[in-house]
Amino acid sequence: MAKNTRHILAMSNSSAFFAEPSTTPVLAKYLMGLTGKDRPTIVHVGAANGDSAEKSGKFFALAQIAGFEPRHLNLFALEDGNPETFFTGADAIYIDGGSTRNLRALLKEWSADKALKRAYKNGVVLSGASAGANILFEWGMTDSVKTRIEATRGLGILKGTMSVHSDVREDRGEALEKHLNGIDATYPAYAINDGTALHFENEVLHHAISLNESANMGVDENGEGLIPHPVSQIS
Repeated sequence: MAKNTRHILAMSNSSAFFAEPSTTPVLAKYLMGLTGKDRPTIVHVGAANGDSAEKSGKFFALAQIAGFEPRHLNLFALEDGNPETFFTGADAIYIDGGSTRNLRALLKEWSADKALKRAYKNGVVLSGASAGANILFEWGMTDSVKTRIEATRGLGILKGTMSVHSDVREDRGEALEKHLNGIDATYPAYAINDGTALHFENEVLHHAISLNESANMGVDENGEGLIPHPVSQIS
């Protein structure tokens, strides 16, 4: 990896990241490789799911299998409220799934959004799944209100709009189209199936990867509609 290259890995679903114990943790290994470290320190941000003990437990179990040093930033039980310390010593950050709207509110309340941006600027690899992917863009399509899919603002580290789980609910495509026809439309717009991850270098899409043949994605560069984008299967 180029020394001064910034990396982001945006994944559709957290279940693809948290591989079953009997399988190879492909996406975790890919993330580790982006750090350039043999045993990187990866910080888990679980605010989107209320810092669920179950999810943080899965993260620590994954660390044992994949071979990285795990840390957990619990915004519901902070031991140090200084955002300057949140990601000290991190090689990568993984932002877990849940509610995008709640995640954004909590990150901003604790100035963790600014800490994330500083860490990224200083070379820490950013990654996220589902809500954790949405939050990295200007806009993300979310079911934070379970009866509907709607666009919610992200942190804008990456330009454009992210629509995760695009193969899970038919109304996700309709909601994305509605957003892109509105005054808040931002491009590029990405619609990715579960099992798909996007690797950005210096805020530009570098590579799309998938865990299975059915995982794919589309990109709308400028409002002319989604166009299928090549995806490389990894194992």
